[in-house]
Amino acid sequence: MAEETRVDRASAKTLLRRRLRFLRTRARELKMIGKAFVSTKHPILVHIIPMRQCNLACTYCNEFDDFSKPVPLAEMKKRLDILADMGTSIITISGGEPLMHPDLDEVIRHMRRRGMIAGLITNGFYLNKERTERLNEAGLEHLQISIDNVVPDEVSKKSLKTLDGRLVMLSKYAVFQVNINSVLGSGVKDPEDALKIARRAVELGFTSTVGIIHDHNGQLKPLGPHEQEIFEEVMALGKRSFSRFNEFQHNVARGREHTWRCRSG
Repeated sequence: MAEETRVDRASAKTLLRRRLRFLRTRARELKMIGKAFVSTKHPILVHIIPMRQCNLACTYCNEFDDFSKPVPLAEMKKRLDILADMGTSIITISGGEPLMHPDLDEVIRHMRRRGMIAGLITNGFYLNKERTERLNEAGLEHLQISIDNVVPDEVSKKSLKTLDGRLVMLSKYAVFQVNINSVLGSGVKDPEDALKIARRAVELGFTSTVGIIHDHNGQLKPLGPHEQEIFEEVMALGKRSFSRFNEFQHNVARGREHTWRCRSG
């Protein structure tokens, strides 16, 4: 088991700011859900990629390179304006590693100015106290870190051992919501790692989810009986949120067909 960093409590001021942002975000999420039921003529959630470069090279990942330049800020704002005009409710920034983008804070501010919920998916390696406080001030509402194992290996360096200190830092300084996503499936040596990671996330006051990782051909495979047990246990640890209304992962985990519905018709 990775050595865990001692947890210092967040200040009363940070706890208050965190609670207020959570309540405001939850109100906007409820509005988003209501809007989705009323009309299908707008996007609900859009992933946007301002940065293809990444500081890591996880062997299962085909979503990065080591040469692309960041999308210029003016172009990012133009794309966000188009999405806002379409009625998009939530934007999740991913990559590559989006924290490598030089203007990420302003990208987040622009999302908030246009009334969209601002989320970020990162590997977490660039997070520190100063960066976290900048994200607080920019108005970030959701942050997700995916942790692949307890101890780094040849497949992935995104481990609890390497990231635990940053998780503790987030628990102390972040006013946005933090979700830790663990993984099961192809390439995962020890399925028990997902449960250990999820328990640590909950211990730190974060939400926890679990994803099913694809193989080198990009295919998802049903989980084995023991993996399914761990999958259900991790899911039970997590809190209910708007992102869990779709139960497709349960069907994927069991090898069942899922009836997909396209909102665009």
